[in-house]
Amino acid sequence: MIFSRTWDWDSLETLSIPAAEIHTHLERLVGQDPDERTRAGRLLYCEVANQGHLYSAAAPCVDALTTRARTGTPLTPQSVSLLESILNARNAGVRAGLEDGSVDVTSYCRSEILAVLPQLLSHADGSDDEYFREVCYLIPQLADSSDEVVAFLRKSVSTLEGELRQAAVDALEEAEEVAEEGHMQ
Repeated sequence: MIFSRTWDWDSLETLSIPAAEIHTHLERLVGQDPDERTRAGRLLYCEVANQGHLYSAAAPCVDALTTRARTGTPLTPQSVSLLESILNARNAGVRAGLEDGSVDVTSYCRSEILAVLPQLLSHADGSDDEYFREVCYLIPQLADSSDEVVAFLRKSVSTLEGELRQAAVDALEEAEEVAEEGHMQ
């Protein structure tokens, strides 16, 4: 897995597995085998955002996934689901160490995910139902920071049918609420 930054893996105090295994599970998360992706997603969830608590390992995981998205390689539905779990999690003041300092995990993850939003949306064209649904779960939280979210969902509502249209309708309702109020209920 490629990271854009050099992480201080010893600073990730909440890991329950060796840091080297994070790399292995990230590779599985973006791999070809859907069962492996699902298992890796569950394990990584426990390391980054378990039960709504954000952990420091979220920052390097987001780094790896957003670096991949920046190269134009589509993320897997399980990867998008992990990003959504990270955006939903809360734990003020969590930091992750870098070679040259540290980052606030919440701020870092949000800004990195926002930075690759165009790539995430470009792959959510409805051709992969599972990916599209995961994007619809992820993006409403970003509506207060990106007009692209509401525009994407409005277009999806007008062009898609059936289950995918309903996913877009539900996400649009949440996104419009976030855009108005600045947060999800």
